[in-house]
Amino acid sequence: VFFCFLKCFIYSMGISTWVLTPVDEPVKLAVITANLELVAAGVATYQNLGIFTETFMFCTYLWIGGVGCTLSLCLLMMFICKSSELKALGRACIVPGIFNINEPIIFGAIAWNPLLMLPMWLQGIILPIVTYIFIATQGSITGVIFAILTFVLSAVIWFPFVKAYDDQKVKEETAAIKA
Repeated sequence: VFFCFLKCFIYSMGISTWVLTPVDEPVKLAVITANLELVAAGVATYQNLGIFTETFMFCTYLWIGGVGCTLSLCLLMMFICKSSELKALGRACIVPGIFNINEPIIFGAIAWNPLLMLPMWLQGIILPIVTYIFIATQGSITGVIFAILTFVLSAVIWFPFVKAYDDQKVKEETAAIKA
């Protein structure tokens, strides 16, 4: 949770999460090594395997669309926003987001934007806690269903903040048209 929050926190300020690599990579490698030792000894179970790995963190459940689970944000912007600027940003960021490339949405909307920084931070706290609890208490999980549920939870977190940001943008666009 700490690493996930820290990544969301610094990324929302425009600082690349790669700066944390010297800190979190040794932890991830130690967990992978411990997992391999358990497998080699024939005693690996879902209860004793570590889950702090690259696949768990970035690809499977937490960061669908990139750090902060921003693919759901792109979809919200495309389909619920009334602001033409936010709709266009969502459309421009959806394809990179599918490939977990979220710099366009981060630097196009989130970085230093208080309305979207807070839900980014919440993504870094809520999603890893929910994912850890689910994985730690399930012997057999249906990963695809859980990934979809995580994605929906992410959208729920983003939604009220995107609505507020959209309202602000619509007012700005309306004022610009009148001017």
